[in-house]
Amino acid sequence: WLKARFGSSRHSALCNCALPWHVRPPTLDQAAMVLIPKKERKQILEHLFKEGVMCVKKDPRACRHNELEDIPNLHVMMVLRSLCSRAYVTEKFNWQWYYYF
Repeated sequence: WLKARFGSSRHSALCNCALPWHVRPPTLDQAAMVLIPKKERKQILEHLFKEGVMCVKKDPRACRHNELEDIPNLHVMMVLRSLCSRAYVTEKFNWQWYYYF
C-alpha cells in the first residue's frame, strides 16, 4: 500500500521521512508522556543534589539506571531532560551518555 500511496520510488517506500506524520513510528523526542511517581522523582533529585552530577546512558529501554538501581533509566532520563529544559541543569552528550551537572 505504500507504493500505491506514496509513489513507486524505493526510497520513499522505505524511508520514514516520506511517510506522513500519523504513519511514522514515534521517535524518542515524540515519545508518549511518562508518568513518574513522586517517590522516584524525589530519589533522583536527592541523588543529583548530593552528587552534583549524574550520568545517564542513552538507552530508554534499560531496566535500571546504573547509579539508582531501583529506578528505570527512562524515568531518570525524563526527569533530567525536564530540569534541563527549565535551565536548572546543564546537559552534555558524549559517546551515547548524557552528563547533567
